[in-house]
Parts: sequence; C-alpha cells; structure tokens
Amino acid sequence: MKKNFLHAKNATLFLCGTLFFLLFFGPILNKGEVILIFLLGLSSKIIAHKKIKRYFLIFLACLLVPLFFIFLAYFLGLIEARNQRALTSIALHAGIVAFLALYAIEALEEMMSSSQATFTEVVSALNTYMIFGLIYGEIYAMIAYFQKDAFNITEKIFAAAIHRSPIEDSWPYIYFSFITQTTLGFGDITPTSHLAQVITISQGIFGQFYIAIVLAYLLHNYIRASSKGAT
Repeated sequence: MKKNFLHAKNATLFLCGTLFFLLFFGPILNKGEVILIFLLGLSSKIIAHKKIKRYFLIFLACLLVPLFFIFLAYFLGLIEARNQRALTSIALHAGIVAFLALYAIEALEEMMSSSQATFTEVVSALNTYMIFGLIYGEIYAMIAYFQKDAFNITEKIFAAAIHRSPIEDSWPYIYFSFITQTTLGFGDITPTSHLAQVITISQGIFGQFYIAIVLAYLLHNYIRASSKGAT
C-alpha cells in the first residue's frame, strides 16, 4: 500500500515538474516537442492510477472523431485538399485539447472527492490549475487562428510570433491565459472579438472560483484530519 502511495506521489511531482519545465522552456521548443513532453508527464500520472486502457481509448476517440469529420467533408467535396491538410492539423490540436479537458475535469472530481489534505493533494491541485491554464491558452490559439483580429497584441509580442500561425506557436496565448486566470491583467494582450471576450470572462470566473473552492476544501480536510489526530 505504501509503495503504491509513493508511486502516485512521485508521478504527481513528475507531472508538476513537467508542467513548470514547459512553462519556462516551452517558448523555445517546437509544438511537437511540447506535446510529447507534456504527454510523457501526463502518462506517468495515468500509469500510477492504473487507468492506462481507459485514457488510451479516450485519447484515441478525441483524436479520431474530429479527423473522421474532416476526411468525411473532404470526400464529400465540402473542403479542398489544401484546406484539408490545414484542418487536419487543427483537428489534431482540438482532439488533444479535448483530451486534456476531460482529464482535468476528472482530476478535479477526484481531488474534490478526497478526504485528505496531504502534500500530494496540494500538488495535484496545482497541476490541475496549470492544466486548465494550458487548455484555455490552446483554445485562445484556435480562436486566433480562425479570427485574425480576435486579440489585440502589443508590437513586441506580435513581432516574435508573426512568422508562425497561432497553432504552431501558441505561447503568446498561453501567456495571456495564465495572466487572465490569475487575474493579473497586464493589458499587453486584450481580446477584441466577442467569442474571445466571452472565453476570457469564463476563465477569469473559473480562476477565482477554483482558488476559493479548492483552498477551502483542502483547508477543511486538513482541519478535520488534525481534529481526528488530536482525539
């Protein structure tokens, strides 16, 4: 039992280290490397919880469903070959984001059902918070891909990413995501389209709600555990 707990603890720490590594070094890596490193960190957590088969099937479904509709539209003549290649990349991107969203929601449910407030639970809460920040960042990148004027970006940030599409280089939008989620709001990137503004509002609400609820829940579990230990 102790061995399994330590294994889960190590997996949680490994995922946390992976997330911070990507936050620091993600901008200098290409998108394929970022996805590979992130999935490696996430797989350690999935293996520790012995949910390999379940998450593997979910991952396949998240990738294959959007790809199926892209190829179906291509064979029906609804999109051209050039658009089909571009949309395939978008579909894969959307599939990975959908998988992360499902994982993060389940991780949040698992955390809220726990009656403990150990170091592992605290790190798990931090991991889930960062994963939601990445998810929102990728959603902003997809919005920026389809709506060219969805965001007003300062000249220096825009010049650094002008040669690549938002899907290939989503770092400016991940940066904006965490600035929004933590409600810092520097103003160097601002949403201008209605869709971008709505998603930004939802993330601001989520960021405040998450911190308030999760901290209260962890504190409640800690006080309850301390009370039982005292008696």
